[in-house]
Amino acid sequence: MDKMKIWITAVIILALLSGCATVSTTTTTFYAPEYKNAGTIAVVASEAVVNRSLEFTHYKKQFEEKLAANGYIIVDNPSEAQYIGFVAYGIDDGKSSIVSTPLFGQTGGGTTYSTGTVYGSGGSATYSGTSYTMPSYGVVGSVASSQTMYTRAIALDIVDAKSLKKGNAKKVYEARAKSTGTCSVIAGVFKEMLEAMFKEFPGINGKVRSVEVIYEGEC
Repeated sequence: MDKMKIWITAVIILALLSGCATVSTTTTTFYAPEYKNAGTIAVVASEAVVNRSLEFTHYKKQFEEKLAANGYIIVDNPSEAQYIGFVAYGIDDGKSSIVSTPLFGQTGGGTTYSTGTVYGSGGSATYSGTSYTMPSYGVVGSVASSQTMYTRAIALDIVDAKSLKKGNAKKVYEARAKSTGTCSVIAGVFKEMLEAMFKEFPGINGKVRSVEVIYEGEC
């Protein structure tokens, strides 16, 4: 029976691990009625100081690839672009909570061993025997552990370049992506969140969506 328990436990563990991990991202999209995803665009950080960081350089390339795949022509010099794509991203300090994880095992049935003594006029006799019923399985307990969840966010604002030169910025498109999970660095889930943001680009104006993307990163 011990072997049976081990086998069942192994099957349950394999079943739990066989599912693909995903990153769930909530996205929102808003754009002007006349918006068209076309023209030249330069991608810059919303905060000027971030433009010099190697991290932003890495994310910038990913944004440029997505925008180029969705109708835009990428240019390096903002002064030569029709539109400027302002990018921002961040992660909070996390929120800890106690999580209860169920333990699975045998709850009943299986082989039962019994022994006894029979007394009679001729003396006594000891007997033993076994019986078997179909085993049942389910939750047999739980383990409590502490878990910290982090909220990650990405923002994209596309602004008419001419309006910036006139000192009156005209935003034509904005998108937001937010996810919550145990990964404490945004780099670990940035690719998946960006994939969710650009799914079916430009999206439905004003619609909130929850997008599941298969997780291929490390954290």
